[in-house]
Amino acid sequence: MVLKPVKINLNNGTASGMYILLTKDEIRYTKDNETKPPNRAYKIEVAVEAMHNNKRCRGKSTYSIVMGTSISKAVSSLLGKKEEMKEILRSKGSLKIEKVVFEKIDTKDRKFKSLYNAWINNKKITTAKNTVRAYNGSYNSFIEGSKLDNTVVDDFTVDDIQNLINKLINKGMKPKTITLLKIVIKNVLDINDVQLNWKKIVLPKVIAKDKFSGTDNEAKLIAKTLLEYPHSVARGVFAFLLSGRRIGETLLMEHRHINYVEGFFTLPAENTKAHTEVKYQLTPLLINAIKSQKTTKGLIFGFKHESIMYHFKKAMISIGVHKMVMHDLRSMVAVTALRNGANIYSVSKMLSHKNLSTTEGSYLGSGSELAAEAQNTFTAVIDASNDIIDVDVIDDEYIILKKLYPNATDEQIKVIIEMMSQ
Repeated sequence: MVLKPVKINLNNGTASGMYILLTKDEIRYTKDNETKPPNRAYKIEVAVEAMHNNKRCRGKSTYSIVMGTSISKAVSSLLGKKEEMKEILRSKGSLKIEKVVFEKIDTKDRKFKSLYNAWINNKKITTAKNTVRAYNGSYNSFIEGSKLDNTVVDDFTVDDIQNLINKLINKGMKPKTITLLKIVIKNVLDINDVQLNWKKIVLPKVIAKDKFSGTDNEAKLIAKTLLEYPHSVARGVFAFLLSGRRIGETLLMEHRHINYVEGFFTLPAENTKAHTEVKYQLTPLLINAIKSQKTTKGLIFGFKHESIMYHFKKAMISIGVHKMVMHDLRSMVAVTALRNGANIYSVSKMLSHKNLSTTEGSYLGSGSELAAEAQNTFTAVIDASNDIIDVDVIDDEYIILKKLYPNATDEQIKVIIEMMSQ
């Protein structure tokens, strides 16, 4: 079957640079001249271009689409991939994946602890720091030094792993904790060609946590409590969490990641869950959070995860909230922004989801501006911007004075700003 790329036609204009791979007989269109999908699983080729070091670079990738998926839905699901491809081109100049040379494993020593150490060292090259930290935490807590740790992996049985899981269940360990341990063991065994029937291993069911279901007023109270928290370091961290950032990537942020001139901050690929470098605009709220810290180099927030957890729980208890964890703030920010007019693509960008299917819907526009739009929507709901006056930013002074004197002309407000500066 000879397939050729056919430019996708959609009247909403979202399919730019996308081609469906079809045979000559499968090329069909609706009465509105929109591309029809074939009656099978199909593929879409996405072509992008971007500037890298003042040179125009091009690249393309092909994605498989499930049978029965409409063209519009397929295109919508690939818009995020398209933006990711552009970001990779801008930063690297190519979509080619660099080959990673992994550490050789001495096959004479097949004990789990030796193979785990080799596996985790390889993971440090390709995986986000927080994920590696989670793997190490699971291994150190439940396997290190145990009988299983010193067992040759070729002797592992389904019963060995099930017994370990049952022991953790009896100790009251959370399903997610046990599932992570299973992932660690399975990865080490798989990479060393040890085959087990994992379908026979019974894991506790992980119940998905509900999204934030509180009202806008409840979200406003939570945000106000965090943004007015008396500890300056914790308050700064909370400001970034209320912009949709994860706690891990926030605590790893350094002053070198901040670009005040162009007004954005960077999350390096090694610090993000998606292993992709992302940039976000600096809102006045975030600038204020950084400037309120005593540090000027290295890590912005000199806090460990345990410390910020303590302050978060203390803040929530003060307003009678007892069943919320820090990660729930991402859900609160997203739900509140969506309820108040932000589009789903903006929220997807704000949360740095790798796949748009995570947040669903139709996605238009570009990255950092849309993320800022979603954050501004949420900030407007909690009125955070009304509590921040940064006299170093002329735009903020103008907005504040315009609210105080709505009938004043721009020239009159300019005169007032000059008088204030004197």
